[in-house]
Amino acid sequence: MHTKSLYLLRHAKAESATLQFSDEDRALTPKGVNDAKKLATKLVKKDIKFDLILTSPAIRAITSAQIIANRLDQKQSLRVEKKLYQADSTTLLAIVGKLHKKIKSILLVGHNPEFEDFAAYMTGESVSMQTCSLIEFTFELKDWKDFEKVRSVQMKLLN
Repeated sequence: MHTKSLYLLRHAKAESATLQFSDEDRALTPKGVNDAKKLATKLVKKDIKFDLILTSPAIRAITSAQIIANRLDQKQSLRVEKKLYQADSTTLLAIVGKLHKKIKSILLVGHNPEFEDFAAYMTGESVSMQTCSLIEFTFELKDWKDFEKVRSVQMKLLN
C-alpha cells in the first residue's frame, strides 16, 4: 500500500453576495487574499506540495488556489474542475476516484457546506471549516479508484 493525501481547502474570505454579481463571480476580500497568502507561507514552511490542485470555477476559489499554487511554485499543477462547484459527497468521491494512481497528494479548493459535509462523511463526525481552512486526510491506498471504499482515515486541520 501507499500513503495518499487528500487536502480540502475552503476558499478564503469572499465578498458578500449581491444582486450585481452571480455567486460564481464573487471575489476575495483583502482579508481573504491576506489569509490565503498566510496559509501559502505555512505550506512552504511545512514543505507541503501537491501533485495536483483542482479548484472550483468560482472566482473566489480560483483566486485562493492561484495564491497557493504561485507561492508553492506549482502553477502547472492547477486545474479548474467545474464539478467542484456545489459538489455533493458523491460527486467529490467520483472526482477523487478518477485520479491517476501516480498522484500521491491532491488539493481540492471549494466551498461549504459541501466540504464540511464531505469531511463529515469521511470521518463520521461533524467538521467545521471556516474560510481558508485546510484539512488533510491521509490513508493507505494503492489506487484512487479504491478511494470510495476507504474507511480508515486520519484527518488533521492544518490552520
